[in-house]
Amino acid sequence: MTILKKLFDFYIQSSIHVGIAVCCLVKITNFSLPPAHIQGNSVMVFLGTVLGYNFLKYYKVFSKENFHTFKYYGIFAISFLSGFGFLFYLWLLKSIQIPMLISGIFVVVYPFLRKHGWLKLFFVSFVVSYITVYIPFFLHKSILLDYYITLVQRFFILSSLMIPFEIMDTKTDDQTMNTLPQLLGIQKAKLLGYVFIVVFLLLEFINFSIHNFLINAIIAIVTVVFIRFTSLERDEYYTSFWVESVPIFWWILILIFR
Repeated sequence: MTILKKLFDFYIQSSIHVGIAVCCLVKITNFSLPPAHIQGNSVMVFLGTVLGYNFLKYYKVFSKENFHTFKYYGIFAISFLSGFGFLFYLWLLKSIQIPMLISGIFVVVYPFLRKHGWLKLFFVSFVVSYITVYIPFFLHKSILLDYYITLVQRFFILSSLMIPFEIMDTKTDDQTMNTLPQLLGIQKAKLLGYVFIVVFLLLEFINFSIHNFLINAIIAIVTVVFIRFTSLERDEYYTSFWVESVPIFWWILILIFR
């Protein structure tokens, strides 16, 4: 059991789980596009996400060469392999090199924005929306009404999913960061998350499809539940595994009910 827990913790801490979640968001977007999409973009996003998240989380550890544990050696190896794979796909998929390089710039800029705590949530939502909506549509060269609806919807659902993370981070965030829970309080931050979800669902009526609406309504309900039961007493797995699993669950629903 101890070995299984260590493997599970490594799966979470090496950003593989969040990489799969972001990859699923790309697949969700691809599902709404014509079938002739360029193969490999979702794999490229998975590799780039693992690399980017690990860069942000462990840069100080790796830069100081202070990773003399098997966990950090493993994370370094995963990051190195992800970086190598990402560069391979970047070379292979020449049509999206510029958008993907722009997303890399966003990752580098992020640490400088963390001190503006309230902005952090919206910046992360914007970047993930850019990667998982703009780039797939860019591949198709089809900027239609669906694009704008999907982009705004994705931004709002991601912003709502970020609320539990923001609340949990108040246990470790510096009080001067002015994150949304620090500025508004936990209950008002949750209320803001509910508002984001309402906007997400209302946008569905612009280009209404009963199939898509039912799936998105389930995701909205799941997100509401996660926000509602977020508390400072929850363990780290509540957000790092369960909340981050929502995009995976979303993709599974699409596969089941397509």
